[in-house]
Amino acid sequence: MKELEQEVLIRLARKALKELEEAYLRIPDTNNGKAYLFRGKERVRLMLKMLEGDGDAV
Repeated sequence: MKELEQEVLIRLARKALKELEEAYLRIPDTNNGKAYLFRGKERVRLMLKMLEGDGDAV
């Protein structure tokens, strides 16, 4: 059961990362929200690396 939960989390993290990347590309450069989106992308990317078992994630 734990493997299924981890696989679901990985799929959700990948989807969130894709959506954040798309939003980052659409938002204007003058908008301060772009920095928040970038930080969110990096957090999700780090979480995905941890879930996938990458030893260099931290």
